[in-house]
Amino acid sequence: MSLATNRPVPAWLAGFVLAAALATAIGLGWWRTQPVRQAQADVLHDRWIHLADRVHDLKDRGRYAEALQTAALALEAAEAGYGPLHPAVAESLNELAQLKVTLSLFDDVDGLFQRAIDIQSRVTGPESPEVAASINNLAQACEKRGQFTEAERLFRKSLAIYESTVGHEHELTARAYNNLAYLEDDRHDHAAAEPLHRRALALRELVHGPAHLETAQSLGNLAANARHRGDLDEAETLQRRALAIRERAAGPTHPLTATSLVGLARILIDRDRADEAVDAAIGAMAIRQQAFGLDNPATAEALEALALAHAGQGDLAVAGRLLRKAASIRTRGNGPRHPRTADCLELLATLPAPADETDDDRADRSREAAEMLERVVAIRTASFGATHADTRAALTKLAATCRAAGLDERARKIDAELATPAAAATPTAE
Repeated sequence: MSLATNRPVPAWLAGFVLAAALATAIGLGWWRTQPVRQAQADVLHDRWIHLADRVHDLKDRGRYAEALQTAALALEAAEAGYGPLHPAVAESLNELAQLKVTLSLFDDVDGLFQRAIDIQSRVTGPESPEVAASINNLAQACEKRGQFTEAERLFRKSLAIYESTVGHEHELTARAYNNLAYLEDDRHDHAAAEPLHRRALALRELVHGPAHLETAQSLGNLAANARHRGDLDEAETLQRRALAIRERAAGPTHPLTATSLVGLARILIDRDRADEAVDAAIGAMAIRQQAFGLDNPATAEALEALALAHAGQGDLAVAGRLLRKAASIRTRGNGPRHPRTADCLELLATLPAPADETDDDRADRSREAAEMLERVVAIRTASFGATHADTRAALTKLAATCRAAGLDERARKIDAELATPAAAATPTAE
């Protein structure tokens, strides 16, 4: 009996053979492409590591503009190498957004931080230190924009997560206390800020030791707080300690060193040591101009210190020019309704008149100063409330300036407002 060789192959068998052949082909193709794909992944991983390290190196050297460009490339590498939901992407999002905040570029920082928070919440859980760090960073952006209520909410949320996860004696907890203290100083509540600064400093000395850059930050912040409280001896001692640490650890031309130089200049101005203050302010100005450019709020802060130092030397014309430049930068960089803009306007409005000023010039200047102080009062009323001590101090200065400008009716209204605290609940200007 012979076998029939021309019998039709059953459909199921043909399908099986075809499927097996396809699977074999695909398997062989997959196997052959695996080394290629792994090599591509390794290249992308190495690129991200290189760029992320480069960002940190540039930040450490105070080269923030270059770091920002590199951080954008690092984010692209992380997304290409790991996909959109990887911790490396969250790290790069944070780095990019923080650098934007440092450079006062706020266009999309909230979205960047929120993406990082969403990724970290998926990977590590919503109550993790990683999420707390991103919340803290978002809070700093809010504070720098003058959104103090939202900043406090976020800072406190971050602190609560840190204390429940890493404990009360950890560097992250110390950082949270430092940021809350700085916020209180920004809101001009220096009494509330002091114990928070002291707690942050004690924790940082415990965790890092007395000569660390984190410790220097708390020393400098407490020094600024002491100056606002009128304790100039403590302020100078603390700021000089911070400056010495930063010069040693970061270098004499680093932006962190400039921060201590600005703080020291303001203390020396208050101590009537204008010549020393000029030197400190010039040093700070050179560093910040190099790091941030001319049109940045950080540079405006150095300009303010230099202006006040020149005023202390009696060079009021130079002081006035510098303060006008600083006020212009503040208005563009911080915004026209920001408390830091108000502080600069107040400095300009209350700058003493040059000795050779004519009566007509003095009258014009008084009217302009009154307009600036109206803005100061409006900003502080919106930011701190009408009954805040600094709002009412600005009102007092406004009343005196209005009298000097011949605006007697406006001065009388302000005097009545100051004499009746309940009436101060209504803003005096928009």
